[in-house]
Amino acid sequence: MQEISIGVEATGLMNANPTGISFYIKNLLLNLMDINGHVNLYCKISRYKNRHNLLKHVNAKINWHYNHLYNPFKKVDIAHTTDSAFLNLRGAAKIYTIYDLAVFREETQIPDYTSERHKRIIDKKTKEILRKADGVIAISTATKNDILRFYDFPENKIRVIPLAPNQIEDSAKKEIDLKFHKLEKNGYFLFVGQISIRKNIINLLKAFSLSGLHSDYKLVLAGMEGRGIEIIKEAVLELGLNERVELLNYIPDESLSSLYEKSAGFVFPTFYEGFGIPILEAMMNRTPVLTGNIGASPETAGGFAVEVSPFSVDEISEGLKNLLTIPNDKIENAFNYAAKFNWKNNAIETQKFYEETLNSL
Repeated sequence: MQEISIGVEATGLMNANPTGISFYIKNLLLNLMDINGHVNLYCKISRYKNRHNLLKHVNAKINWHYNHLYNPFKKVDIAHTTDSAFLNLRGAAKIYTIYDLAVFREETQIPDYTSERHKRIIDKKTKEILRKADGVIAISTATKNDILRFYDFPENKIRVIPLAPNQIEDSAKKEIDLKFHKLEKNGYFLFVGQISIRKNIINLLKAFSLSGLHSDYKLVLAGMEGRGIEIIKEAVLELGLNERVELLNYIPDESLSSLYEKSAGFVFPTFYEGFGIPILEAMMNRTPVLTGNIGASPETAGGFAVEVSPFSVDEISEGLKNLLTIPNDKIENAFNYAAKFNWKNNAIETQKFYEETLNSL
């Protein structure tokens, strides 16, 4: 590998509990640092007070920037933007990671999913960055196809580099206290992600009620509360599920594995995913998986999940029942499939893309 100096915009890792983009930045940085001794972190000075959140995940010096003002004496070969704060370092090749363009898809043009103002903001920022980018990383083929569909950017400058499930050492794992959460082993279905109407929680609740499985199982929603949480809580009450649905909020990584493992099945019939890391995490814990059949979810699941239309309550309901009939050999095959994804490979492929982009300029 070439010895090149890399600058990564890591402001997104200053959240206290890394999920989504933060999770990607954390794992990319940790693994990049293992294969390249010249990785530099850049963060917005406006988030200075949150620096401890980043440093507890990645122990490295931070270069602070204000708007588009950077340390003029710090030269890097690659400037990698991992979120909306564009790292416009002079003389560096510009790389940009795009996770999804879900807000522009036909499937998401539904009430409360997004707003026209939000779409305009995303569109403007994306166009501005793509005008300056020398290369784009897409986290799935589905996302790559959306980039080509919605923006005028050369296909040969886009590289698909898949994400990976969380990797916690066995010694660091902690058993979830099911009794504390009023749960029993194999007595609940599990959803992991932001508890938001954007994640199709309303249809999942309706399907859980329709299935009749709530007589014997609970539905656990594990994640931070998000868009439309009050609507979700109202739906729980209206469906008479207040004793059968548990909202656990954010579960630390070291306990999440146990929560997957002890569930009867993982349910993830979301409207649209750019990748869907929880799908692989569930498989890695030998948990049968249900996903939506659009976006990147089928791509990530690799044919090892029960696929349903996120818009059909009937299909989700039947899918929940089907989860309980998945044989052990299929669960083991899914585990072997998911085990092929890891963050070391993600970092190696990212480093290769850096080198190819530099060599093409």
